[in-house]
Amino acid sequence: MQRQAQVRATVSAIIDRAGPGVTSSRRLEALGISRSRIATAVQRGELVSLRRGSVLPTSTWAAADGVVRHQLAVQAAVLAHPFAVVSHTSAALLLGLPSPSGHPSPNDRAGGGVPTVHITIPGRRRIDGWLRIHGAELPAAHCMTVGGLAITGFGRTFADAAAMLDPGPALALADAAVRQVVLGIREGTDPRRAVLDEALRSAATRAVAAVVDTCRHRTGVQVARAALLRVDPASESVLESLSRWQMLTNRVPMPRCGIPIVGDDGRTYWTDFAWEDLKIIGEADGALKYATRADLLREKYRQEALERAGWLVIRWDWADAVLNPEVMIRRIERAIAFRRLHPPQF
Repeated sequence: MQRQAQVRATVSAIIDRAGPGVTSSRRLEALGISRSRIATAVQRGELVSLRRGSVLPTSTWAAADGVVRHQLAVQAAVLAHPFAVVSHTSAALLLGLPSPSGHPSPNDRAGGGVPTVHITIPGRRRIDGWLRIHGAELPAAHCMTVGGLAITGFGRTFADAAAMLDPGPALALADAAVRQVVLGIREGTDPRRAVLDEALRSAATRAVAAVVDTCRHRTGVQVARAALLRVDPASESVLESLSRWQMLTNRVPMPRCGIPIVGDDGRTYWTDFAWEDLKIIGEADGALKYATRADLLREKYRQEALERAGWLVIRWDWADAVLNPEVMIRRIERAIAFRRLHPPQF
């Protein structure tokens, strides 16, 4: 009992002196906490050792979700490799880019529950437990700093991560990366209007494509290039991007993404997809889109206002678009066929 109290006192001292996050054993020793005390706390389950030489309180790790665990693992990786650049899907996470279904995500588990982390350093490519080390010399223009960490920028992150993906998820990553570049070019403006600006869209796409082109001899770069040919930064979510990918694959007439439409109440409503010539609106409903009853009521009034203005509204969710895409495709094709038989009034 006394031993356990001593261990908890050690952890309290670590939190007081170094904080509740990841820290190096060397730093803790410099702060007056001996190596034997650290080792005992790890053995007793009060500290988690993510890698040799880096620890954090078990309470911090236990409370962390997949995203936060990934961030903590990144910190441990950088402690072990201080000159590394965080890259690939780990950089995507830090940049706020999506983790589409079908590629490593913050919930990916490897090496005893630690998420897989990607870093890039000069030298050869290798795997070290949960750490994926990519060997490359990165140009300074391909890197940026976020939260004190060196990470690959939007263009290089997209080029690296897309090479690991199937075409649909790569398109989702392209949409998100180009969207963020657009918003970086035109800070402070309405994001929904900025991503519809053709000049901004073109400039952002060219900027990302220029980085991808520098990787032209790398395996998988053709996936990134193909995604950029179909990119649309007006897609606001992975579901919208994967829906668009299914439309492209199934050769249905393509809608415009993220456009404003005026309802019969005079209010402007932003839509996920619109076939303007047929007055059809498509809505991709994510799991969190209507989290409360108030959200549902607002959406009901919104849809009614659009329908009274002559628009036909169709909807689908993740299961319809991704798990069983033929459901979404049939819904779209039926709506198009109906409108061609019964043209809308303008």
